[in-house]
Amino acid sequence: MKIKQLKYYLIPAFWLIVTLLMIGQDLLFSALRGNPVVWADTLIFKIKWLLYIPITFIVFWLGEKLPLQSPHLVKNLFINLLISLAVSFLAVIVYSVLVTWFWNLFIGQSQFSIIFRRNLAVSLFNEFVNYWIILATHKAYTIFRQFQQAQLDKANLEKQLSDAKLGFLKMQLQPHFLFNTHHNIIGLMQKGDTEKATKMLMKLSDLLRLSLKENNDDLVPLKNEVQLLQLYLDILKVRFEERLDYQILINNDLQKAFVPPMLLQPLVENAVKYGIEPFAKQGKIEISAQNGQDKLKLLVKDNGIDTFGHFNFGIGLMNTQERLKNLFGEEAKLDITSNTPDNGITVIITLPLLK
Repeated sequence: MKIKQLKYYLIPAFWLIVTLLMIGQDLLFSALRGNPVVWADTLIFKIKWLLYIPITFIVFWLGEKLPLQSPHLVKNLFINLLISLAVSFLAVIVYSVLVTWFWNLFIGQSQFSIIFRRNLAVSLFNEFVNYWIILATHKAYTIFRQFQQAQLDKANLEKQLSDAKLGFLKMQLQPHFLFNTHHNIIGLMQKGDTEKATKMLMKLSDLLRLSLKENNDDLVPLKNEVQLLQLYLDILKVRFEERLDYQILINNDLQKAFVPPMLLQPLVENAVKYGIEPFAKQGKIEISAQNGQDKLKLLVKDNGIDTFGHFNFGIGLMNTQERLKNLFGEEAKLDITSNTPDNGITVIITLPLLK
């Protein structure tokens, strides 16, 4: 239920509770003083609190129509001053009419003029003050509601900015990958190796079909990433043939975990570009996953460069690091270690284990 609808229940409930408390107060005083309880007298003079139910709705409505804020603050203050005097005077009249009617009905004869003069002297100032207390309460409620809306708008804006940033990083990754693969296909065709070029193009079509299917999701099952990775490595295998050997060592249980899409492909691409391609020896890439303390570790290991100092932190790794930061904050990280005593580099992604 919205707050605007809830007030139609809260306001009557509040003033009913106040009325009951005032009646209870009179009964307590009577008991402490040893005086008999005059129920009719007590109930008649406490009905005034129930009049604040319609008065509160009126003041709240005026608070919406004549808000106490710039640029019409002074004007609306003056109008509210006049209205508060009128409402206070009208409240005294209505209260006096009700008291006179109930008094004549349950106790005895009384004149309206006498009760009205008494209430005018005793209650008019109180009614005036209560009008402004109710108006101040509405103003406080309005400020609180505006603060809540501002916080909600801020959260939505931050999410939109984060989504836009992630979308931009995804757009950077895909053209970067497509450009490299397209360049490889052209190279094969220029060499006259149309069979390899055709095979690579077909694998590329399968990969694009699968990647576009889940591109709008922030998280996908790791199983999907493994399928994408196999297609990608098959594309590279067409080009490098025996120079490239790879293993994917991720068990079925961990493949159910959720990860950002296109998470591993940039790591493998970086390993191939800087750890396999520059060397004549057979390159090996090993992709594995580990589970530890509610964390998922993804490792991409190659046998390329002989020293860590020769490692190149390409755009794919930088974008991956930025995406992890946007999605998981401090809960995710990307580390790079040397394969001692063997050659090569291992890139390790640590992120929350989500299933």
